[in-house]
Amino acid sequence: MYVTKYFKPRTLREAFEERYIRALRAGVDVSSFLMAEISAIEELIDREEKRVAMEPVKAEPEKQQSIADRVLEENRKRIIKYPDIPFHKDASEETRRLLGALTNLLRERWQQIGDALQDTMYSMNSSEMLSLDSQLHYLASSDKDDVPQFLLRLVAQLRKFPRNYALIERDEKEYILEAAFFLNDLFTVLERVKRVYTELAADAKKVIDDSMLHVWEVISDFRVREFKRKRP
Repeated sequence: MYVTKYFKPRTLREAFEERYIRALRAGVDVSSFLMAEISAIEELIDREEKRVAMEPVKAEPEKQQSIADRVLEENRKRIIKYPDIPFHKDASEETRRLLGALTNLLRERWQQIGDALQDTMYSMNSSEMLSLDSQLHYLASSDKDDVPQFLLRLVAQLRKFPRNYALIERDEKEYILEAAFFLNDLFTVLERVKRVYTELAADAKKVIDDSMLHVWEVISDFRVREFKRKRP
């Protein structure tokens, strides 16, 4: 019992058996021999019980997160910095925060970008910037209480019961795709202006640089770097 319970080596049992055989051969009183061995074993068991009682209780290891759970959590940590615009409580958080990122761009940066581009071929009157301006106003809203035009169909689907979740997923993916096209197109314009118009005023250059960094951060945080519009 002592050997098996406390994971002691088998040599202890073999040593006891050898002592027992030697005691028999030497004519030692068996009762006295066994009493002495039992006393020794009891002392060893008492010592082991005290040692076990003093050991700290090991906490059960936490369940490991699955790879998918870790990826989702890491993705959420990247986008949580953007405003959560609850245009519908059941819309995905990614869609709500992407709307927040675009709305912030429209309200806080768009006018500055337009001013910085004023003396370039990408002024707000150019066909390219007029197109980007139209896209941004379609994807975001200058009024916090308005739902952007692009998301009206998604809101309509979310209000239906029973819901068609395939259509809801399609609408959210389309929104993310169109937002990705817009962000990548805008970054291309800003990058081109920075490369070509080296004589811009210092304040205009700063706006271009800051805007490039911000737009690239949004692109990276929402993992849409590869979603670029195909050019003819």
